[in-house]
Amino acid sequence: MAFQSSVVARKTTKQDLGAIIGMIQELADFEKMSDGPQLTVEDLARDGGFDDHGPSSPVFQSFVLELTERAVETTAASEETSTSSTIANDGDLSTRTKLIGYAIFFYSYSTWRGKSLFLEDIYVKPEHRGHGNGEVLFKAVVEHARENGCARVDFHVLGWNPAKKFYARMGAENLTETEQWEFFRLTRDKMDRLSEATGNVIAHSSFKLNF
Repeated sequence: MAFQSSVVARKTTKQDLGAIIGMIQELADFEKMSDGPQLTVEDLARDGGFDDHGPSSPVFQSFVLELTERAVETTAASEETSTSSTIANDGDLSTRTKLIGYAIFFYSYSTWRGKSLFLEDIYVKPEHRGHGNGEVLFKAVVEHARENGCARVDFHVLGWNPAKKFYARMGAENLTETEQWEFFRLTRDKMDRLSEATGNVIAHSSFKLNF
């Protein structure tokens, strides 16, 4: 008994969110930031538009990388050749699927180029790397960006991450090297501190109804 395998990138469903939460933690462990992830399945369901309590427009979109393995029988036709046939699926163990990667992304905007896509996370489980699976997932995200009118795809990579070679092979440009861009962040506690120090500086428009 052997298994024939195939991999496909598809849109995430609500049933996939538990597996995605697990892979988010795996990615954080790989990036040496194990304490980083704070989200729950419920958070992803809300923000991704998978339940009735989320925003009118999902905050993010997502793909999963799904591996399908089908059992086959192999019969030796001779000493030099063999034939294989797929076992009919009787609802048993002839076909099995599992998620081996995910990508999370959202639309952004460039004042130079217009609508863009930001790739927040892309991850393939270690045991499934090196077989072209990451390329399948990355190309699915890029194709989604093209089909939806995006001028570019942006993402961040840790300086020591060997995946930099993969992204370069896909045609991505390292802007830190070519244009000296640096990445800044304000966390929520610092946002609150800044707001408390300055007060509300946003001008809110008002209007009056005349009857």
